[in-house]
Amino acid sequence: MIGTLVLGLVIGTTQPALAAPEAGPGQWFIKDYGIDKMWKKSTGKGVKVAVIDSGVNSDHEDLEGVVSKAKDFSGLDKDGTTPIGGKSTIHHGTAVAGVIAGQGTGAGPMGVAPDADILSASMWLGPDRPKESGSTREQADKAIRWAVDSGAQVINMSLGWDDPAWPESWDEAFAYAYEKDVVIVACVGNASQGATQAWSPSTVPGVIGVGGLGENGKVLADSTAPGTAVDLMGPAADIPIPYYSGGYAEGQGCSFASPVVSGVAALIRADDPDLSADEVRAKLLSSAEPVSGHKGTSKKDKPDPIVGWGRLDPEAALKSDVPKSVPSAEEELADWVKMHRRGDADSTETETASPAEDESPKAVAPTDVAASESTPKLGFSVLAAGGLVAVVLLVISTVVFLRRRR
Repeated sequence: MIGTLVLGLVIGTTQPALAAPEAGPGQWFIKDYGIDKMWKKSTGKGVKVAVIDSGVNSDHEDLEGVVSKAKDFSGLDKDGTTPIGGKSTIHHGTAVAGVIAGQGTGAGPMGVAPDADILSASMWLGPDRPKESGSTREQADKAIRWAVDSGAQVINMSLGWDDPAWPESWDEAFAYAYEKDVVIVACVGNASQGATQAWSPSTVPGVIGVGGLGENGKVLADSTAPGTAVDLMGPAADIPIPYYSGGYAEGQGCSFASPVVSGVAALIRADDPDLSADEVRAKLLSSAEPVSGHKGTSKKDKPDPIVGWGRLDPEAALKSDVPKSVPSAEEELADWVKMHRRGDADSTETETASPAEDESPKAVAPTDVAASESTPKLGFSVLAAGGLVAVVLLVISTVVFLRRRR
């Protein structure tokens, strides 16, 4: 089995006697983005990637042995490896973890960094939040701090609030992560869910905001949102994922472009442990390639508001030298706080500018859900999502569109 070969790898060296990982069925982006070439040098061994999401099913065959630590922040007394949420979100954390560190078992996907360790922080995503589950932004705050204290070197947040602003408590949480040398990656939101501009937390200074591209390399309009928070573009169409209840599926949306970037960050950190989080971010952004229709954007002094610095180029990022000028995420956030948090009165005004979570409209989840209990032998699970309307303070930054594989 491919997964068995992955577990035997020694990372950070090039030993031809050891078999490198192989892409799983349908993983077109592995070759298109040159990730298979990166695997000759690094598979992410020794790097911890925190997945702040709906919980990762560590019993899924494609994620066996992947989750090294987990904790729940939903207030539902779960364990971090029990997927939580409604029909439109419960699958999400398992899917995201599979993109990062899937083992390529059976019909399953091989993760971008298959030898990385996953830290699973579960929180409530989407509508119908239980009363016992506190503020979702408070959950995220606590999850970030736990991830940092648990040794995360990369944090992936494939989720978003349809508000570019964020509570003041996040200032300290993200600053804490930057101080502890953590790379944070977040999706920018999907236009298909009502995102007309990038959502928080991608808007927090220092966070790598990721939008979505199709297999043709062009902007996937439904799977991204514009804004100055967009930094990189990654694959967001037909991404093979493990389904939380068993079997496999395909995902659409920038929620799956984000973990590709997180996985690449893990590969770079494993290859050169001496690199700081700021240096990893600088290498990722400075090596980006132009996106079709946005020629030369990666070479400009200012990022394009649609595609940021451009298309993720994993191999170039791994091989490139650290740029002479490396921006500090910690300083960027501190400068923003100094400029925008002007005393207690203004801070209070900022926090109440958006409606309270309990008062805001909730997402309308897909109604045509047919969650299959298929096994890997039967192929991919089926979840057809139609007409998702997202007008919420917190909403998962993707919809999974699954098509029965023939």
